Amino acid sequence: WWGGVAWLLKTDGFSYREVALAGMGPFEVGWRGVAATASDLLAKMGRPLGFTLGLFLPPDLEEDFALALVQGAAEAARRLGAPLLGGDTNAGAEVALTVSGFAQAEAPLPRRAQPGDLLYLAGDRWGRTGAAIRAHYAGRSLEAFPRIREAAFYPLPRLELLALAGHLRGSLDSSDGLAETLWQLSELGVRVELEALPLYPDVLAFAGDEEGAQELVLYGGEEFEAVLVVPLEAEGEVLARARAVGLELFRAGRVG
Repeated sequence: WWGGVAWLLKTDGFSYREVALAGMGPFEVGWRGVAATASDLLAKMGRPLGFTLGLFLPPDLEEDFALALVQGAAEAARRLGAPLLGGDTNAGAEVALTVSGFAQAEAPLPRRAQPGDLLYLAGDRWGRTGAAIRAHYAGRSLEAFPRIREAAFYPLPRLELLALAGHLRGSLDSSDGLAETLWQLSELGVRVELEALPLYPDVLAFAGDEEGAQELVLYGGEEFEAVLVVPLEAEGEVLARARAVGLELFRAGRVG
């Protein structure tokens, strides 16, 4: 804490080959690095202030490839209202990135829940990123599924979440899949009661049936969306604020 507000720092690192889906280039991977870092900050109600990018690059890598990594990161940062402040380059056996993000929050939102609270899913990438990952490993084309491709190639955490500050009990970033995120919530000693899942028409079409679509929503991962814990008495206000800023919310269950 400093100056009456909390300063948040998040660092994320990964190798290029671990996250580059079929059809992705360095621009998209640089974008993804900033998105992953910002998602954690926004889930805590932190407004991004800036990002830094560290690159590990093989000596024989083409200059345009490295430049595209930086451009993708810079564009994602710009879309989030924060600059790419700089970074560092190092020699490496393979391409890898580390992204650090800085944010301010008047009251950082913890991972917290109480019996009677409601569970809402923010955003519209649920199942779509899972479908893109499935397509990558199965060698399937996403030409007929533009929204699935967009969700996976250019995910952007929701600045609109900040409009809900002060009205939520808790929040969790969903990067490892919804099922894993809900499991993390249950580890607080509460019971998670899942009542419904968002099943989008393109995800259903990709999966082929409802069971397959549910699996993509639960276990897909890389959504960079937020699972929100909403006190029952704050539900109306949260929904009104979300509508005002155009944030899509889906009621998925409750805390028992």
